[in-house]
Amino acid sequence: MTSILPNGSAQSAAFALYQLDVPAVHPDIAIRCVKSIIEDKSGFVHIALTDPAISIVLFKLCRDCGIKISFDNLDFKLLVNKIPNQKLLSTFLGLKTFAIENLHSQIPIAELNKTSAARAIAAQLIAAKTRTVNSSISFLAALFADIGMLALAELFPKSLSRLLEESNGDIFTLLRLEKENLGLTHNVISRQLLQKWLMPQAVADSAWLYCSPAVHKLENLENIEIILTVRLADMLVKNAKGGGENVTVPSILSLTTQDINEITNNLGIFLAQPDINASDRQDFYTKTIRQVCTSLLENPTEQKTAEFLSTVWQTVKPASSAIGAAGLICSLICKIFNAQKACIYLDAQEQAVKTTGDKTEFLTIENTPSLKDIDFAEAETIRIKLDTFGELIVQSSENLDVSSIAPLVSQIISAKLIEEYNLSIAQTLLNDFTPPTQPQPAPLPQPLPPQQPSGQQEMPATAQALSDDDNVREIVAEIAAGAAHELNNPLTVISGRAQILQHNETDETKKTILNQITEKTEQAYEIVGQLMSYARPTHPQIRTVSPFIMINNCLEKVNAHYLSEPLDITIDDNIENLNDIEVDAEQIADAISQIIYNSLESYESGNGPVIISGNQQEPGFVKIRIQDQGCGMSEETLKKASEPFYSDKPAGRQRGMGLSLASSLLRNNGCTISIESQIDKGTTVTIRLPRSNKSEEKA
Repeated sequence: MTSILPNGSAQSAAFALYQLDVPAVHPDIAIRCVKSIIEDKSGFVHIALTDPAISIVLFKLCRDCGIKISFDNLDFKLLVNKIPNQKLLSTFLGLKTFAIENLHSQIPIAELNKTSAARAIAAQLIAAKTRTVNSSISFLAALFADIGMLALAELFPKSLSRLLEESNGDIFTLLRLEKENLGLTHNVISRQLLQKWLMPQAVADSAWLYCSPAVHKLENLENIEIILTVRLADMLVKNAKGGGENVTVPSILSLTTQDINEITNNLGIFLAQPDINASDRQDFYTKTIRQVCTSLLENPTEQKTAEFLSTVWQTVKPASSAIGAAGLICSLICKIFNAQKACIYLDAQEQAVKTTGDKTEFLTIENTPSLKDIDFAEAETIRIKLDTFGELIVQSSENLDVSSIAPLVSQIISAKLIEEYNLSIAQTLLNDFTPPTQPQPAPLPQPLPPQQPSGQQEMPATAQALSDDDNVREIVAEIAAGAAHELNNPLTVISGRAQILQHNETDETKKTILNQITEKTEQAYEIVGQLMSYARPTHPQIRTVSPFIMINNCLEKVNAHYLSEPLDITIDDNIENLNDIEVDAEQIADAISQIIYNSLESYESGNGPVIISGNQQEPGFVKIRIQDQGCGMSEETLKKASEPFYSDKPAGRQRGMGLSLASSLLRNNGCTISIESQIDKGTTVTIRLPRSNKSEEKA
């Protein structure tokens, strides 16, 4: 059996990694970035193309600035040119860097980065030769393949240094040592971080699997061509550096010996390029920082604009209403731009929000009849039209230019208005719908369903049960849609006011209380979302997927949910040998995660043990079994286990949506679920998933 995150040290490592917003960078590279931004942006583009940490920071910057990233056809130069210089400078001046003492004696970060860049170039060349593999995705997958190693170097430098020395360059020895000492490995870390940083799934899967020599056997695995491209690129780089393994070209890539020789020659040219001279670092640093400080002093408005653009995305939460978001934006304008007053007026709603200093007021036509003509006449005002829905009014004694932030303000508030409009339309349709009231004919007698053994519940059991479930889901869907609308306004006002207060609060106790208010409103939205997922799950995106990968996705969700607690979850080795299945991988991963949550909560400790196993003896299906030895369920509880909000747990432990949501998502994918349980002996949940047609042909 293989245990996933079995101990507290692994949980601590996972928690630390999850908090990592961007990786630390080599200090020499950070300096080169700043110098390039000032003198020549093309030089900065080259750095981003050859340093994985810088690329991650660049992508985060793009998202912060609302710049769309097309990973399938990536253009680094275009992305860099879209980001304001001031935003680039302020970001790269504030980057976390590695401690110098760890770099040149213990952890070879510069060498690791150069290897990653060479691997990326090789992968891009391989993809170009095949003409079937996406070149852009291959490049990124190879560049980020060892991003987990950078994370370990930042968080556990002494441990990693010792492991690198003991492994003596052998990747398999290193992975074993990481697993034994840290509880998880750098390739698993790479996958988790790349998913967290919203990289394409092919990039995350490649980082996880490229170092496995057996990966070529998973020929039906999605993204297998990208993974094999990265693995081949890695072998070519190691050979070019004089210490690699024998290169075997996977048949799926269709490369000739001439292709391989050409790629190897190009790699040799890249690897022979000199690095920055470390002896020039101090002079380089002094001159660069002097230039940067001068630049910042000459452009105070750009600096404030960059700060506003960065802060607004962190301040306006998904739960905020349009008027709540407007209030937060006005508060930020006053704080960052030193404006005396800021006001946003929304035409259709006849609502406005005004911030004066630290005070924010929400105004309506009832309490301010001359709402649209809010008087800022005692000083110069700036009026900026916000698309077609309102106006931004700012008063300042300084010569203030806030026109550059108007597009972002329009984008945020218009998105909130559209969201509220859609909810109101949904509510109107529900209000206009009147269900038929005429008497219904009595149902024809139905044969009794076969008797289930005591302590076992199969869902659904009969056609009538299906009909009843459908009726319940329709009722729940109407309630959820209505609740989403009716709860939206009060919750967003509560959340918005709490965020405004928290933003200006200095007392740590009060800030904690306000943060709890915000978190609880988000939990309320989560409840409504779970109801909607139960009643009307989205149409599944069916694709072929490996049960082994899907189970690991489930465990990542569960471990992220219980970050501060050590869990005892074990998967049988037979999971790796199961045939591929055809389902919506995300929906089924969510369903299994909900079942695992229930299993963990069946223990007083809340942490297991839980055992996951599988078999494929039944033609056309793969079975996955989740088993615990917890408190178990009575027959009465078992009958109601899939009903929403039903729970025999004390209040505060679970909301009772776990098995009902899991059942709905499984049903949506053509799967079935059965439950066996006995009081004080535990529960076994078995799900049947349709096998892939390709798997059937092989069988």
